[in-house]
Amino acid sequence: MISIAALATIALLLGGAAGPALARGRWPLRLPGTAIAAWLGVLAGTLAALTGLVATALFGRAGLGHHVIEWLLNYLKHHKHPSSDTTYLISVLPLAAALGLTLVAARRYRRTIAQRRHHREALGFVTHPSRDFPDVRLIDHPMPVVYCLPERDRQIVMSSGALHRLDAAELQAVLSHERAHLDKRHHLILTLIDAAGAALAWLPSFRAARDRLPPLAEMAADDEAARNTGPDVVAAALRKLAIAPCPAGGLAAGPADRSVLAQRLARLEGGNPPQGTYAHLLSGTAIALSIIIPVVVCAAWADAIPLFC
Repeated sequence: MISIAALATIALLLGGAAGPALARGRWPLRLPGTAIAAWLGVLAGTLAALTGLVATALFGRAGLGHHVIEWLLNYLKHHKHPSSDTTYLISVLPLAAALGLTLVAARRYRRTIAQRRHHREALGFVTHPSRDFPDVRLIDHPMPVVYCLPERDRQIVMSSGALHRLDAAELQAVLSHERAHLDKRHHLILTLIDAAGAALAWLPSFRAARDRLPPLAEMAADDEAARNTGPDVVAAALRKLAIAPCPAGGLAAGPADRSVLAQRLARLEGGNPPQGTYAHLLSGTAIALSIIIPVVVCAAWADAIPLFC
């Protein structure tokens, strides 16, 4: 019972309080890559705790799953714990809820992947390969737009308007930005979080993550581009790109939200993110917690689910 209470407490703290607290902080804007790791730790820990609670209800001493296992092990003269219809119901209800939420998340994920695939197929009719950049496909349109569509060929889509408006340095900055998205698998992170958030929208941390992580991914890509070309060049390129909706599952250098663009420009034009001892300590702590929290939560299952006792 202690482990069950601990799992429930962890789920409430991480799923209900940790995310909103992280969303209110100012340091994620200075260290977006670190903040993404911290968010992943919070969400993974919440999922691990919720999974542990469902597994406990199903495979705990009074759970239906534990009863079935004991029946199978009866040939080994294993002792049996009394169960009742009520305990079966208590164990089945969380399992049914978990399966329903998993179905919601899977449908959301499949929809995003399908939209991305359809968009990629449509691009095949209106784009052509760039002669200068092997990972770029050009589309003839006056609006300056650049975005990446993370399919198997990891292509970056650029309009002729962007190609004509950006100078050489700004073009390299934008390409560095999009390549950073692809290299760091931002599309996979955001797609999974969007799917999980669709199923767990009743948890404040997942609602906040769906709003906060896309801007953080853009800022992390900005920082990568700034290391290659300089923050002023990245800021100048962003000012020239049109603010337009990005296709589902894609990541665009120029966001559709002006407030996010203002934040990104303020970061770039206000100087590089801090790289001192404090920044490295914070980064290491966030990354360590993103790994340790789910592991510790899963370790609590051993006491909560005594399958063979």
